[in-house]
Amino acid sequence: MIKITAASKVYEEIKKTLLKRLDNVYRQDNHMGGPWITHCEQRLKDITGRKHAFIVTSGTSAITIMCLALGIKQRDNVSVINYSIPSTVMPLKLLGAKLSFCDLNKFGQQDVSNIRPTNKKAILTTGLYGDCHDHDQIKDLGIPILNDSAQCFLSKYKGIEATKFGDASILSFSYNKVVPVFGTYGAILTDRDDWAEKIKYMRKNGYVNNSQSTIEHIGIQAQPHPDKCVQLATSLDYVQKWQARRQEVAFTLREAFENIGLGMRQSPKYSHTNYHKFCIFVDDKIKFAHKLSKVGIEAHLHYTYNFSKNPLLSDNVNKKFPMTDFFIKHALTIPSHPWMTNKEIKKVIEGVKSCMNKKDYNIHP
Repeated sequence: MIKITAASKVYEEIKKTLLKRLDNVYRQDNHMGGPWITHCEQRLKDITGRKHAFIVTSGTSAITIMCLALGIKQRDNVSVINYSIPSTVMPLKLLGAKLSFCDLNKFGQQDVSNIRPTNKKAILTTGLYGDCHDHDQIKDLGIPILNDSAQCFLSKYKGIEATKFGDASILSFSYNKVVPVFGTYGAILTDRDDWAEKIKYMRKNGYVNNSQSTIEHIGIQAQPHPDKCVQLATSLDYVQKWQARRQEVAFTLREAFENIGLGMRQSPKYSHTNYHKFCIFVDDKIKFAHKLSKVGIEAHLHYTYNFSKNPLLSDNVNKKFPMTDFFIKHALTIPSHPWMTNKEIKKVIEGVKSCMNKKDYNIHP
């Protein structure tokens, strides 16, 4: 089976460096804090141009702390994407916020063109498939922007690192991200000194050490650990090599499919993608994924959620989001990662072609 990504191949490539570093960490008596955390936070500041960076335990915890830093509370109105992984919006619902949903545009990005600032506490933007929202459309609205850039790390918005935009931004590191780790990890980035001071406490249950008798912040347990930061640091050492190969794989797939009538997601002109996911459009993505599985190719259904239709998340389940509906039915992600061999790439191309029927041609948003 050609997997959507390949954690075992990542390990084979990095294990010599990784194991040496982990051995050093595990021989220490203090397994909280330390130089690897500082090292990773500095690397992220260097890459993104952000003033502050804080490693945390997941992308979800990063979104939660980002919302806490802004002070989001019950009944605050926040604009969010209507289509993504549920962890995008769960932190807001946990805090009691009211969600105002944005549809996608034809590029699979959050359509922020119709957001109005009236009675809005914030905008949570979410980049998908390796691209980001059109920031210029919302930068002057006068309300805080929280940038969920878990999928668009290393992509560029008009030549600038996409993670640089917003009052704060978050990153997610996992087996299926452009910077993989085993399990999951995350980070919060901001240029705001006042938020940075809060986040320092909030990622450790609201306090920094036991010598203080006062608690001034609400927080969660999301403080970083040196062994996980070793994984992150090691992946960052390899990421430019991996990104070059990721682009090469994506170009090969696109060249093979562009003249046969297979619909493929395009990047907006303002974005230089990080090639995080390779998304095709077929008539029925669930059936097509099943057919691919039978020929030894794993595909993912990114995504199947229309948040506005879920009464747990939405106050108006009757509102129409046509582009969300399109992506839910048609958008399918196929393997496109740096550890694919040329033989595997060829098999994916041949497998996709063999699974297509007449209804799968020329489907575009």
